[in-house]
Amino acid sequence: MRKQRGLSLIELMVAMLLGLIVTGAVLQVFLSSKTTFVMQGNLNRLQENGRFALQYLAQQVRPAGIGLGVRLPEESICVVASNADPADWAGIHRPVWGRTSAGAAGELGVAGSDEVHVFANDGCEAFLTEGEVMAPGKNANVKVDRYCPSMQQNQLVMVADLQKAVVIRITNAPNANVKEPTLAHAAGTNNAAALCGGFKFSEIRFESPARIFGFAHRVFYVAETGRNGVDGRPLHALFVRNSATGVAEEMVEGVQSMRVHYGLVAAGGVGVRDYLSAAEVEAANRWDDVRTLSFELLLESDGQLASARDQAVVFDGAAVAADGRLRQVYRTVVALRNRID
Repeated sequence: MRKQRGLSLIELMVAMLLGLIVTGAVLQVFLSSKTTFVMQGNLNRLQENGRFALQYLAQQVRPAGIGLGVRLPEESICVVASNADPADWAGIHRPVWGRTSAGAAGELGVAGSDEVHVFANDGCEAFLTEGEVMAPGKNANVKVDRYCPSMQQNQLVMVADLQKAVVIRITNAPNANVKEPTLAHAAGTNNAAALCGGFKFSEIRFESPARIFGFAHRVFYVAETGRNGVDGRPLHALFVRNSATGVAEEMVEGVQSMRVHYGLVAAGGVGVRDYLSAAEVEAANRWDDVRTLSFELLLESDGQLASARDQAVVFDGAAVAADGRLRQVYRTVVALRNRID
């Protein structure tokens, strides 16, 4: 019998080399799986945030305009509230408008991103239960079947029935705790020179059913959140600001920029032919012709990924510089229900 001997040095080195190769292969598989897992997680977050952002914008922008629930000619909308800022009801003719932020004072968004202003009714379904005749030099009180947050002292509201709509100013402080609050319209806030339905303001009576609408002005924009991502750089998000309260709410994290183009009604009045930037619409003074909005959102991950360093992304027709953050572009087109002919 041959005596058992140990491994030679060469055999030991070969075994160690094979072990290192196997260990390296296992590590490579692990690292690849981890990279894929991290990439997939970031993609899922981008897709979830992108879908929600588009759905939210569509939901908020689609009802832009007064939305009376009945088609009224322009001459049937009467503003009898005096000493009012024209911007309070300019949205009747300009339910949406926008601009590209340059980062200047008074602008909400980050430089280079668009902000969109949406003017609509507040969506609070309040109906008149009784009301007095409105006339110059006369106080008028109307009772409604419910209280709405927009029913604040000195705020404008629109009272409308099937034939006419009138903008008045609330001069009392309505009681939010009663079943049928009263809205007062003092004689001093009546504009005796107002033209209603082509004739001078004399007497206005409302027929049932008559509704009350408050005005809501919201601004959508992209700004820094005040937080940093895992790579230490600032995070951006989609915000909405209620102009009545001045309060801004963060809606969707990870939105780096927003670009909006406005679809204008064709010359014949049917269909949308051209999509222009906010600056182009402003230069042509055609905000009243806007019928649709095309949104383009650039979303980014909250940190750098090795697999995203060479990613090629095009946003608003231009290449986005690759800096290690994962990015995706999401698009949608929203039609303004109250402006479609």
